[in-house]
Amino acid sequence: MIKLIASDLDGTLLNRAKEIPEFTRRVLGEATARGIHFVPATGRAFAAVPEEVRQFPGVEYVITSNGATIYSVSQGRRIYQCLMDGEAAEALIKIPRSEGVVLEAFVEGEPYSETRYVENPQKYGATEYGARYVKKTRHPVPDMEAFIRQNRNRLDSIAFVCNEENERERLRGSFQQQKDIYVTSSVSHLLEIGHKDAGKGNTLLWLLRFLGISPSEAAAFGDADNDIEMLSGVKYGFAMANGTESCKEAAFGVTGSNEEDGVGTAVIRLLRGE
Repeated sequence: MIKLIASDLDGTLLNRAKEIPEFTRRVLGEATARGIHFVPATGRAFAAVPEEVRQFPGVEYVITSNGATIYSVSQGRRIYQCLMDGEAAEALIKIPRSEGVVLEAFVEGEPYSETRYVENPQKYGATEYGARYVKKTRHPVPDMEAFIRQNRNRLDSIAFVCNEENERERLRGSFQQQKDIYVTSSVSHLLEIGHKDAGKGNTLLWLLRFLGISPSEAAAFGDADNDIEMLSGVKYGFAMANGTESCKEAAFGVTGSNEEDGVGTAVIRLLRGE
């Protein structure tokens, strides 16, 4: 009997319309009615989590910023945080980068981005939906390096947006030589960075201990490389059919895509003990 279900949002729980499909809504509603915790786990900042998700019946905890924080919905505050090391953040922004790279920072649950990115997200690799999402959720900042330095002790995470593969891989190599950081990607044009002890996997394990639930009593769903540790950290980790190969390799099983009610299909089988 599972006691907790954790799910990534984009590409996993949400369909291309960025909604929870009706069948999956009903199944998760049945799960929470049985007393099973449903925990959204996302790379988004808390302020950018859709209201439909935050207010979903039975959702009490939300893991955000790739595991940097856990928010209590009923209390309206974070109950756990693993902030970036200020010196590590400053070292990262000193690494030379091309003009085609832009910066983002999440501070106290709010997302901030370079003004030029907010004005034209598709220039830097965002999809049509991603461009609308960025424009809707980001606070534009003209000088992100200065902003990061000013907030060095309050950073949930930072991200480097880069649509140039060679430059992105060069930066990834440079980042991996730095101390006290965790580097991951939710989509191909992002390099997302947090504290070395952050990550959805570590933070989900903290929440399980907090709730007195064993990893063998938990399920998790994801589609991207930033979900790998979360899927491998619990007994029932499911990758989506639309997920990355690395994600699938780390999973207990593969379910349908986010357009095929993959989360709902797997959860109903778990509820039936199949």
